[in-house]
Formats: sequence, structure tokens, C-alpha cells
Amino acid sequence: MKKLLSGLVIAVFAGLLALPQTAAADVQFGLKAGGSMARPTGADAQDPTATLKNKVGFQGGLFLALNFGRVVTIQWEVLYTMKGATYVALDDSFTDKLYADYVEIPLLLKFRIPTPGIQPFVFAGPSVGFKLNEKLTSNGEEVPLADKLLKNNDYGAIFGAGLNLGRNIMFDVRYSLGLQKVLSTIEGDTAPDYKNGVWTASLGLAF
Repeated sequence: MKKLLSGLVIAVFAGLLALPQTAAADVQFGLKAGGSMARPTGADAQDPTATLKNKVGFQGGLFLALNFGRVVTIQWEVLYTMKGATYVALDDSFTDKLYADYVEIPLLLKFRIPTPGIQPFVFAGPSVGFKLNEKLTSNGEEVPLADKLLKNNDYGAIFGAGLNLGRNIMFDVRYSLGLQKVLSTIEGDTAPDYKNGVWTASLGLAF
């Protein structure tokens, strides 16, 4: 997984170096917001006594896009994103929810199809995340946490596609694949295989 993340970072910067040195970047700054569905991945994300359900949430923030020519864009984003999961017991005896909010910073390499009017695009790149808070509830009651359940940082890879609707409006759908085992561990223990995973659909407005 770490090799995959490193490869994505190298690909982004290789794309930058491959651009003509004389190309002048068209700079766009904007806002974006949308809905998300979080569902953790990994062997230890499953509970044989419960059903794992998506956490529906929100993602939004800022982006800075550097458009090189008609095809290539490098885009930085700073996003507030909600992650976590809901476990409902097979016998309905409990409903446990583990939620966490993050600031996520992706660096994306985007390729646009230069059609007039509506432009399709695809993108990919690495991201890092920093936990803002976490919350555990059981049957609707908050469970006090003596120790943190989740690590303070996360990292992963983002893949997606979308449409530019003219120059100023864009829509995209993406998947954020967590590559970091995010559950905290007691010193000496093996980290549980529990990673974040989030689908997001968002609308952006560029200036």
C-alpha cells in the first residue's frame, strides 16, 4: 500500500515535470461541497455479530487548480470530511457508531477531455488527513473515551471522475481509499486491519 501511495506521488510530480516549460498556468480558486458515504475497509472492519452500514455525511472545502493547456490540471484541496461506520447487531441488541471528522489534503493530477461546453475529466492522487475529533456511541448514548480509538493522522489515495460544466461549475464523484491502519494500538500489539474508505459526490464553484 505504501508503494502505491509513493507511486501516485511520483506520478503527480512527473506530470508536472512533463509539462512544457513555456506553458502558462490558468489559475482557478474555488469552493466545493457534497455528500459522502463512509465505510471502513480491511479484515478487522467486519464484525461477525453485526451488520456494517455506511455513515452518510458531508465533505466540503477549498481548492486551487492550475490548468496547463487544455488537458492537464494540478489541483490542491483542503477539505473537511466525515468518516466512520455504523454497526447494527444481527439480533438488534445494539447499534454502535464510531465517527471521526478530518481535515483532508489531496494533491490531484487531472486529465480533461477538451470538448466544447461540457468537459469530462478523470483524476487521481495522494491525500493526507488530520483528525479533528472522534465520537463513539452505543444505542444512541455517547461512550466516554479514556483513550483515543483512532490515530491522529491518515493517508490514502483518491480516484475519481467528473464534468466541467463550462468554466466555473464542476461536478465529481470520487473514492478515497485509506492506506493507513487508523485504529490505535497498545504498544507491542499488531495494528488492526481497519482503514477508512469514503465515496463522495460534490459540486464545485470556481472563480
